[in-house]
Amino acid sequence: MKRIALAICLAGLSPILWADGIPTGTWVRRANKDGISSTMFVEATGTGQKLTLKVRLGDGGTSRMIVTTQWDGKDAPVYIDGKPSGETMAIRMVDDRHTTTILKMDGKPIATQKSEVSADGKVIKTETIHAIPEAQNTIEYWDKK
Repeated sequence: MKRIALAICLAGLSPILWADGIPTGTWVRRANKDGISSTMFVEATGTGQKLTLKVRLGDGGTSRMIVTTQWDGKDAPVYIDGKPSGETMAIRMVDDRHTTTILKMDGKPIATQKSEVSADGKVIKTETIHAIPEAQNTIEYWDKK
């Protein structure tokens, strides 16, 4: 279950990718009811971006997730605490402010997303629709720091 919770949390990352990528630096997810707080560090790598997500879970534990994407809609592997997780994110740019993402675990889709970055580039809104029956659909906001 912890693995699924981390995957769902990571799903919140995909909205932040658009056109040339997001500005490098730090993004913070606004607090919501799930008790999970997240800080994301973004850095350029080759022609893509590396996203490192530090997650503080509701049980007091922490985890670090990493994904590197080229924004081409192809599955990119997700690493949790330095190890392959069996998860992938297929992130596709729709236009300069919108993305769609398919998050998979062991090759099976577990969530899809539609994301939009604000016109000023300071807020990302992510709507997630989960394929896992026990997971609730969510809307998240990330603020640039």
